Amino acid sequence: MNRIQRRSPFWSLAGPFLGYLAIQWTVQFAIQFVVELPYVMRGYAKMFRENQTPSMEEILNTCLTAMEPAIELLLQYQVEITGAAALATLILTGILFLSDRKLEKRYGVVLREKLPLSKYWTILVFGAAGCVAATSLMTMAQIALYDAQYQETAEVLYSAGIPMQILVLGIVVPLAEELMFRGILFKRYRERQRFWYAAVWSSVFFALMHTNTTQSIYAFLLGLMLAYVYEKFGSFKAPLLLHMVMNLFSVLLTELGVFQWLILNPMRMAAAAIAGAFLCSAAVVMMQRLGGPVQEPIRTDQRGPMDL
Repeated sequence: MNRIQRRSPFWSLAGPFLGYLAIQWTVQFAIQFVVELPYVMRGYAKMFRENQTPSMEEILNTCLTAMEPAIELLLQYQVEITGAAALATLILTGILFLSDRKLEKRYGVVLREKLPLSKYWTILVFGAAGCVAATSLMTMAQIALYDAQYQETAEVLYSAGIPMQILVLGIVVPLAEELMFRGILFKRYRERQRFWYAAVWSSVFFALMHTNTTQSIYAFLLGLMLAYVYEKFGSFKAPLLLHMVMNLFSVLLTELGVFQWLILNPMRMAAAAIAGAFLCSAAVVMMQRLGGPVQEPIRTDQRGPMDL
């Protein structure tokens, strides 16, 4: 805890999160509106040419029929739309992130010493192994408990071209999510709460951003680890790197057919999950030995309240 004073602790957390959601929803709605409007207008024009006094049922049916090709187009470019929405949030989250770091300096908050980049190899190991282990476990869970919504989401996300997947899923989305959920929410919770409180609640909100049960559970657990590496390494680069590595490995291994190859043999998939979990555990043990234990930051002055 560093006890930075804010006029409204609640809105210091709720405001950025609601703003983040509003930006994403606005961008997605605007794109959807622009894509659907020409189809709907053409459908209405054709209907009124054929029938001067259509009923409400005919108008509704015409609208639904006209929107079918638009919906197919939106699904085809869902990754690009996701990337555009994520990019739009970077202005808000980037400004707030930099403002919070300046605020820490103004209050004289003594933060954990940043670990050198030479120690980041543990993050690379955890990210690569964690991707294989988590995907294998999720796939086995799908076999036991079929989650249709997760299957639909996966098909949409991996339908785009590999360069777009790498750009959006591997770089843009991790950056946008890490700025919001670790750079802002987690760090602001840490101003008044201990590590696990901040890690759990920031991970809960991170999980709520995912639309199906399987992804929500995965996001919650990943959020805890992302918060831990942020705290342990003392730098925003740590959770960002981990998030990018896991997403990029997922994209590349899917494209190379590795996960499909594992699915063909349940024993092979189980072995991959066990091996990945073992390497993840080893990486975490190595992280724990880096530097000292996680400690509560302290303040070196007693300045008054300040609003951003």
